[in-house]
Amino acid sequence: MIAENGYSLVKINNAAYKPFKLALWELNINLITAQNVPNIE
Repeated sequence: MIAENGYSLVKINNAAYKPFKLALWELNINLITAQNVPNIE
């Protein structure tokens, strides 16, 4: 019973975490790009 509850909790966490992780990735990519732009010019 506990294992099942733990598993569904993990599933909920993954579902909530995925968009958050994607947003973090986009933020990181934007930051890296912004840092590199002055170096390219």
